[in-house]
Amino acid sequence: MALQKLALQAALNRRPKISISNQVTTVLLAGGVGLGIFFGIRAVAKNFKKGIRERQALIPNNPAAFASQLKLAFENDNAFGWGTDEAAVFSTLEEIPNKATFNSVQRAYRDLYGKNLSADLKSELTVAEYNQVLQIINAKF
Repeated sequence: MALQKLALQAALNRRPKISISNQVTTVLLAGGVGLGIFFGIRAVAKNFKKGIRERQALIPNNPAAFASQLKLAFENDNAFGWGTDEAAVFSTLEEIPNKATFNSVQRAYRDLYGKNLSADLKSELTVAEYNQVLQIINAKF
């Protein structure tokens, strides 16, 4: 038994030592700092872009203005405190002059609210109303 114990200790002493070198530690630390800087700059850029879109929302017939009108229609507080103002959604979509502007409205909506306009339209409207919206959008040239 003692012989087996000595053989085991000798084998353990002969095994290679595993250690993380200073270079690996430095690389991992630098990678973490780099990711932190990337996400920090990304957050600053998103906030800057959102601020620009919010200022543009005050200009009539701007894609950001259309996006904010649609969001306000979704968050309509009618007499019961809930519901979407479908008439406002339809009138806003009809005011959008063409498909290129509608695409800009979708980008502005994403920049302002971090959501997809098409997904919000689909979730806020009934199937029949959503089909009307699609017809309005597809009628644009």
